[in-house]
Amino acid sequence: MNKSNTKVIQLADLQEEAILAGKKLFPSDKNYILKEVQVRTQQELLLWLIDHIKEYYELFYNPLGLVDDTIKTIRAAHFNNFNLFNEFYNHMAGIYRYKHGEVQLEFLFDGNSHYTKYKSEWKVTFMKWVTKLLANPVVMRAFLELTVFGVARPRQVALILHRIKGYVENHFGLKIYKYKGIQETKAA
Repeated sequence: MNKSNTKVIQLADLQEEAILAGKKLFPSDKNYILKEVQVRTQQELLLWLIDHIKEYYELFYNPLGLVDDTIKTIRAAHFNNFNLFNEFYNHMAGIYRYKHGEVQLEFLFDGNSHYTKYKSEWKVTFMKWVTKLLANPVVMRAFLELTVFGVARPRQVALILHRIKGYVENHFGLKIYKYKGIQETKAA
């Protein structure tokens, strides 16, 4: 292994450590095992997300399997810019920790580690939440605009991501602030 590869690996390790040691989104955001699980499963779940968007669209919006120009475009689309979904993933991860991330470790009698338990629970919950979000045509359209139809202008991308964030916050009844963290929205 040459020096440049070593530097890249060290930089990736430093970035991962920074994420794990990152600021807390709420006062009791101290479940570091769960945070580590979420960091290590991010790439896998984002790959799943991209494939699931296409599958979900075809299953629910094209149940007869008719092939038109839109379906051809969706099937032929290849998406590689996963960085667009980092904020979405981090918001979903933070909401999960807020709702399910107890700090006190429980006794596990099945022989699994807490890491394994958190990993399986997080993956299942993320997949369920994304599927529920995609049931809304506005969210489905936003994801398709980003992944399949390739919105080119940065301003449009920012607006679409903001729309997704707003829907996620509304769906869960939480507000995610950059500096204040996660706060529950008050009922009117």
